[in-house]
Amino acid sequence: MGMNEKPLKSVLNNIFLRLSNPENQKKSQLLDCWPKIAGTQFSKRTKPLLQKNGSVTVWVDDSTLAFELSRKYKPLLLKRLKNQFGEEEIKDVRFLVGEVR
Repeated sequence: MGMNEKPLKSVLNNIFLRLSNPENQKKSQLLDCWPKIAGTQFSKRTKPLLQKNGSVTVWVDDSTLAFELSRKYKPLLLKRLKNQFGEEEIKDVRFLVGEVR
């Protein structure tokens, strides 16, 4: 019992430090609210990533869908992101094709 306490405490402290970091909280919040922002149809095939410069990179699993999101849905998604996180927090959204995990 005594041997396992220290590593577990260390692991938990690291988790709490990461969770208490405001930037990590925003990243986590973005992932949590993404289905509401993008809709279930798109959220299953995309993964958002908040960048330090206030832009959101959205990884898309298909180039056709990435093009469609960029052309048709970018203004709507940007507006929803700004409504969720604030005008000053979110500057831009861009779509890149890649593996979505």
